[in-house]
Amino acid sequence: MRMNRKSYAYSEQVVSVANPLNAASITVAQEKSGIVASLLHPLAILIRQVLTRPGRMESGLILIDDEENIMQALDAGVEVHSLYYSGGEMVSSQLIRKLPSDTRIHEVVKRTCKKLFENDKLSRVFAIAHTPTPRRLGSLLEGQHDIVVLEDLTISGNIGAIIRTSLAFGVGAIVLLNAQPADIYDRRLIRASRGHVFSLPIVTATTEEFIHFCQQHHIPILVMAVEADDAVQEVASLESRLMIVFGSEKDGCSETLTSAATHQVQIPTDAKVESLNVSTAAGIMLYSRAWSNLLQVRK
Repeated sequence: MRMNRKSYAYSEQVVSVANPLNAASITVAQEKSGIVASLLHPLAILIRQVLTRPGRMESGLILIDDEENIMQALDAGVEVHSLYYSGGEMVSSQLIRKLPSDTRIHEVVKRTCKKLFENDKLSRVFAIAHTPTPRRLGSLLEGQHDIVVLEDLTISGNIGAIIRTSLAFGVGAIVLLNAQPADIYDRRLIRASRGHVFSLPIVTATTEEFIHFCQQHHIPILVMAVEADDAVQEVASLESRLMIVFGSEKDGCSETLTSAATHQVQIPTDAKVESLNVSTAAGIMLYSRAWSNLLQVRK
């Protein structure tokens, strides 16, 4: 549930970023908006809340690290609540120009910043933003691109890498099975995707809901399976749109999903290699389908 924005209205002045600012004026504007110098500061409490999964679920807010990722989010229409920088750092004029005019900018002193992030990666420039509205399965009926489906993947680095690869090879959307929106916008996943998690439609559903949807709309399901008879090149030239499903490296897709699949394929490898990392397997599979998906992008 999204919290009422009025609950975040502190007494600091609003920083106007409607026009480009030089380094000196940025500093002055940031000072006007207040400095977060203690873990007891209301904004420090908010940041600590958003750094936790329960906190993201309760507040409807997410934390985005690094300017590149923040700008990706802004380009995708994500609503930024406030921007923060660690003492001694500067905010680039490029990011300033992209921010809405009512965005609050705050300095967080270095010692407080270190305490906020504790043993996790210290972020020198970060933003608090409203969680993007989740997409529904019905939105996948739009377009002709393949869709990448990830079942029970939990490692942020793998998911983020697959999102980047999917965008590069023209995939239309990502479906995360058995996941929550709070998991999608974990700061580690955002970083691993280089901010591109905001560039593709992201849908969450259960495995059962997904299978029912595909059967109802007659959309072929392709799963990667080590024991499959066909190799990836066998489906590379299929003209029909595919739901391409990847499971974990250890367990693969569930039996329920494998049984419902229209196609099962495997990537031929040397017998000495037991399995491929899921993001590597995704790259090989999606490259084999790139001719079709990138053609749709060019149209």
